[in-house]
Amino acid sequence: MSDADRPEDAGADLPLVEAPRVGRFSDTPLAAGSVAAGLAGVVVGFLFVPQLLALALGGLSLARREVNGRGRALVGIGLGLLTTVLWGVVLALLLRWWATSQ
Repeated sequence: MSDADRPEDAGADLPLVEAPRVGRFSDTPLAAGSVAAGLAGVVVGFLFVPQLLALALGGLSLARREVNGRGRALVGIGLGLLTTVLWGVVLALLLRWWATSQ
């Protein structure tokens, strides 16, 4: 169809649709926060607060179905679970050592 055949107002009443931006942390704030908290939990795992934050933010991101955030949310949840399990093992070993040393 040439420009002469096209009416001037064709498509004027159609809404503009914005394409999703892929790979930006600003599009998935909960998932990005989950990854950041999971990494902080790896660095300062003895505090135990970052692990809980990573699990909570990752769960919220999955519940809200953030666009392109599923992978990041799962990474954050995985890091949170890993450091929580390691924290529990270390705590159990410390308690066992303390109980047998008296």
